[in-house]
Order: sequence, then C-alpha cells, then structure tokens
Amino acid sequence: MISKILVPTDLSPESNSIFPHAVTLAQVFNSKLYLLHVMDPASLKEPERLEDFPRLRRFLELDLDATDLPHLHRRVPIATVYRHDANPTQVISNFAQQKQVELVCVASTDDGGGLAWWSAGRSVESVIRDVSCSVLCLRGRAVKEKDWKRPRYKHILLLVELSPHGALPLIKLLPWVQTFNSMLHIFPLMEGSHAPDAGNGALNEVSKLEPTRTNVLLFADPKKRMKNLVSFVEHTPIDLIAMTPQTRAHFSNRFIDDLLVRLLKVTESPILLLR
Repeated sequence: MISKILVPTDLSPESNSIFPHAVTLAQVFNSKLYLLHVMDPASLKEPERLEDFPRLRRFLELDLDATDLPHLHRRVPIATVYRHDANPTQVISNFAQQKQVELVCVASTDDGGGLAWWSAGRSVESVIRDVSCSVLCLRGRAVKEKDWKRPRYKHILLLVELSPHGALPLIKLLPWVQTFNSMLHIFPLMEGSHAPDAGNGALNEVSKLEPTRTNVLLFADPKKRMKNLVSFVEHTPIDLIAMTPQTRAHFSNRFIDDLLVRLLKVTESPILLLR
C-alpha cells in the first residue's frame, strides 16, 4: 500500500522522534525508507559535526513476535541521503516528487521554537503545502533512541466533513484500520447550520464495511466542534489522528485557532494528512 516513505530530519532528538512511526510503517507495509538530511552550504566551512542518522538495527528487531502488531518485516531497504542546500523544504518536496514517495514522516520542531496558533512550524507547513502525497507529523519531543517504542495504532480518529465527499478519506484510511486491527472513531465535522445527522448516510454506509471496528461520534451540541474534539482527544486513548488538508483548512481559522496546531498541542498522537 505504501511502497516508499521519506523521513526528513535535522538529526536532533526532537526531529528524530518520528522514526518509530516511520520505521514501523516501513516494516508493516514492506516499504523502502529514505532518510534525508539537508545541511546549510555554510556548514561546509564549519568544523565537522558528529551527528548522523540513528542506528536502526535495534529498533528493527524490536517486538518482532508481538501478537498485538501486524507482521513486521525483519529488514527493509534503507537509503540515507545528505544534501547541502540553503532551501531544505524545497529539497524535501523535490526529492519526494522525484522518488514518487507516498508518505512523508516529519516531526514538528519549528526550528527550536514553540508552536504558534496558526502554524505547525515553518518546515512542516512547507512540506504539507508542497508535497503531493500524504504527510504524517507529530510534535517533536526529545526521546533517546533506547527509549523508542513501537506505535500500535489501536485507536484511530478520523476527522471528516459531512459532505458527499466525506467518505473518501474514510476509504483511504480503512487499509490502515484493517492492517493494524484498529478501532476507528469517526468524528464528523459540520458547519453550524447542519443538523447533527446531516450527511451521515455516506459515512454510515462505508462504516458498515467494518461494523465492529467503527464508531461514528455524535455530540449533544455539534456546533461546539473544537471543544468536543479536544475533550474527546484528551479523555480517549487515541494513537493516530487522520484528516485531509482540505478538512484542516475548512475547519480552521488561521487567525484564531488552527485544527492541526491545536491537536499537536493537546496530544502526543501523530496526525496523518491524507491525500
């Protein structure tokens, strides 16, 4: 399903915290893993630095016999790429296009700064905007390699619009649900003028494909969508959140509250932007 995965990293512990997700997905889907580090050309004049890509051998062997995980391929093809360029985000998008990458995995570090209410960080926002494939992102946290743990994706939350096209991201996400034997929680997003059950027909029809694994969420006051969403995420063990970039744009006010940024702030779960 995913044949090529790209992991751009500045090699900091915060940026490298995306690796457990990228490597696990590569082992599950038998994907080729591209590791990309873009350095500023000025660094050629600086003393040699010792940073390097993480040694993944130990993690590749982790939990191979776990019964709560899909089959993990013991080895996956890995290509490490170093580039010198003053525009790293352009290099990332060009590389993704040239290699026909199907998933980019990146941690939001905002170059060392905190998240603003309108932005997940300059690099992450540029990747989301410029690549044509899906993007998996999380808020980067400094985790030592010896403390990396495999994600299970047992509970997946899908944010989806109540529209004729609302079932499309659900269909794209179902292979993940089936592969990881997940429980899928569907959070319908609607405009304030819509009735709570508006547009549910298409979602309910698709959810019947996996009736024991899907849960369509409805709330007493659907107009309070952000409050309902944050409360659900804070009180429910969610392992992965999914939506489309269009859904993010439609249900965000970039001057007040951005859907992606709010979720990155309140949860440690990765967020999958589906294309």
